[in-house]
Amino acid sequence: MASQKTDRLVIDCNSHVYEPQTIWDEYVPPEYRVAVRTAFWHCVDAESGLITAVVNGRSAKPMTQSRIIRQAIWRPGMSLDDIGALDPDQPHPINPGAQDPDARVKDMDALGIGHAVVFPTLFLEYLPVVENPDLARVLASAYNDWIADFCGVHPDRLIAAAILPMQDAALALKEVRRAAARKFRAVVIRPSFFEGRFLNHPCYNELWKEIDRLNLAVFVHPSSGSANPEWTSEGSYVDRIAANLKIGHYIGESIAPMMDNSLLMVAFCFYGHLEEYPNLRIAFTNSGASWVPLALEKAETRLALNRIPDVSLEPEHVWEERGTSMAVFDAWESSVMRQYEEFSKYAAFGSGYPSHDTGTPAEARANMEKYGVPAQAARRLMSANAARFLRL
Repeated sequence: MASQKTDRLVIDCNSHVYEPQTIWDEYVPPEYRVAVRTAFWHCVDAESGLITAVVNGRSAKPMTQSRIIRQAIWRPGMSLDDIGALDPDQPHPINPGAQDPDARVKDMDALGIGHAVVFPTLFLEYLPVVENPDLARVLASAYNDWIADFCGVHPDRLIAAAILPMQDAALALKEVRRAAARKFRAVVIRPSFFEGRFLNHPCYNELWKEIDRLNLAVFVHPSSGSANPEWTSEGSYVDRIAANLKIGHYIGESIAPMMDNSLLMVAFCFYGHLEEYPNLRIAFTNSGASWVPLALEKAETRLALNRIPDVSLEPEHVWEERGTSMAVFDAWESSVMRQYEEFSKYAAFGSGYPSHDTGTPAEARANMEKYGVPAQAARRLMSANAARFLRL
């Protein structure tokens, strides 16, 4: 076990909050509070544990099929067996670190994490399908103000990622400028279809340019999509065809993140985004890193066969040489450890805290030791790559 001093160097590039009712009650401007509750509202009843989710004026599917809020149930010391032993028919309290910054930092100390990039949970799942662009803007701004205050309690430890109302490129541009003025270091964008447009659509070109100009890091972070219409991402489709399994929870989250992120990776290769914006810092998170070489290799094969004009036919080379690319791996990802020479160039650790499948730095180190990852490569994977990417 490494010393606490060494452990504090670990940078977590995939951690989450579970958004509280406070966002709707206090951070949404009073004149919008009635309207936004019809666009997107989420509430957990403290006594029963039952969830109310509203999107576009209708009841929406919750992100969980039981009373276990799996996205925020884990806390340091819990094992998979502990999670599996929970009664799904009874409410269980969420980890306080999902909503309280002091509790969050205590958990980081227990895990040996020095810095954590903090992403939303509910807003990643539901905000992309809000139909009213102006209300999406209000909700994004309210979340960003709340997460700025949350991370501002420990600005030396917590790094907030702002979310953008991607339904309208002009409104997203306005919000990213506001986020930069509030000293955000990063934005988080879901690889989803917004009003039928994917992130490589020309309408977003000015947004990419502005993010680059403002020197913000971009984290591409999929949600499971299990509570969304099928046109947004792969999650709902996966869950529909797997419905007969009747295993008690959605399985889209085990497949959709990798599918959605790899789709955007290939789209960026075919449309030249990695070359058009060479200084844009872009990281793919919450989907593991093992898929990245395969996606790049397959893109290269198809580009070479079809001779797509005006883009590089060697996306693997572009990805590595641009020096502003990153993929976030999971603690259990043995393929990353086996191919450490490749992944230590651009991969970084992410825990998934406080989700039920949280991985810890200790688990990642044990995996590295098992596969003989040298100390220098381990430092890159656990801290140095993320520090360079985030410019800490």
